[in-house]
Amino acid sequence: MNFMNKNMIKMTGLALLMAVQTACRENEFGVVDLTMPEEVYVPVEAKYTYTHPCGMYNGDDFARVKDMLDKGTAPQAVKDEFTALKNNRFTQLPYEANPQTLIVRGDATGITSDGKENYAPAMYDAAAAYQMAMLWKLTGNSDYADASVKVLNDWAKTCTEIKSNDANQMLAAGCQGYTFANAAEIMQTYSGWASKDIAAFKDWIVKVFAAKNKQFLTYHWYQGTTDCVYHYWSNWDLVNLCSYMAIGILTENDEMVNYVVNYFHNGSGNGSINNLIQGTFADPLDSGETICQNQESGRDQGHAMMSVAVTANLCQMAYSLYKYNPTVTELDFFAANNNAVMKMGEYTALFNLKEGVDNANATGTWMITATKMPFDEYKYCIDCSCKDKNHGKIHTSVADDEGRGTPRTGWEILYNHYAKVKGLNNGYIYAKKFADKMRPEGGSGDNRYGVNSGAFDQLGWGTLMMYRE
Repeated sequence: MNFMNKNMIKMTGLALLMAVQTACRENEFGVVDLTMPEEVYVPVEAKYTYTHPCGMYNGDDFARVKDMLDKGTAPQAVKDEFTALKNNRFTQLPYEANPQTLIVRGDATGITSDGKENYAPAMYDAAAAYQMAMLWKLTGNSDYADASVKVLNDWAKTCTEIKSNDANQMLAAGCQGYTFANAAEIMQTYSGWASKDIAAFKDWIVKVFAAKNKQFLTYHWYQGTTDCVYHYWSNWDLVNLCSYMAIGILTENDEMVNYVVNYFHNGSGNGSINNLIQGTFADPLDSGETICQNQESGRDQGHAMMSVAVTANLCQMAYSLYKYNPTVTELDFFAANNNAVMKMGEYTALFNLKEGVDNANATGTWMITATKMPFDEYKYCIDCSCKDKNHGKIHTSVADDEGRGTPRTGWEILYNHYAKVKGLNNGYIYAKKFADKMRPEGGSGDNRYGVNSGAFDQLGWGTLMMYRE
């Protein structure tokens, strides 16, 4: 390289540096903005490889766990959860489903004969289908497979619609949608499920559930709604993202999967990672960790815990598909925004953990007082475009309500992913404490989680499928 070329490079570099340091400059045509543009999100338009099952867990996951159980080398906690799953109320054979023509969650006036909701049968049967599917995959016992398939077929033949006079129907579309879909994702690998019945089930779940999921995520209830995009709390988005993702995987629909990937990274609603995280802080207990406030941290702890648990389920489904599609790095939701999901889990775990050793988190003093918990002010529907101007709230501190400490499943996913799958050395001490305390974690049907809808918002059984010593 000659002397002139070297000087040209130096002069060019200096000019670029001056341009960056100067926000704008005036010339004969006016003021020219010289600031660098913000990074623009490029939507994912991937074509995927689907190696079924690849929903909540993939074939390698089931093979690993089954091998340990068969050889007797599984950790005791895994063995204990396997026993709990076999003894669960939703896996007892023969299992009789209770399919309904309509799934009604929310205002049922004029819809059901007694004006009451009737979504509980869908909650119970979806959980049963999923749990029996897991047992078939881990035992090879076709009795579980046949029972799971019968539940799926009965619902596909009977149910025609999810309905109510308000938006609560969308929660059923999300929560029960991804549970049914994950059951079917496992069972479509069973030779005893007739191909015509598999096709009929897929057609049913797309029409009845996925259509509602997409409607909600697109319009945040319905086209022409008078609510703004931030009106619905993060859990509404998250359960519908879970369902749309699970159904997309089940039916090998690239467009559906890409929609969820792009929404999670760059969506408009509160289930997008950019809106889900509402504050970043150093751990007030001086662990050296970074923790993140989530969109529901100031609302109440039941929903804050739900938001974390459902996010963990969504991330795990995306990661299962990522393992077969490693070039689509956006599928690693766990890694998004520098492991923001891990940090969000830490914030919620820290505030909800008690010092006691019982596996229901019911005894002992709180690990931290509310006054020591950092919090960024959050304005919920203040000066927004909602027609109703009277429902907005300003949260100025973390919610310290009676639901604080009530456990949900999901901690095994967070702890084992970051510590064991990714092999990170730190960043998850409170998720580990929660997972250690709750282990074996269980799932729907476990007495620790009750019988109401909160017990069915997430799939559970993370100790069985995720725990590594």
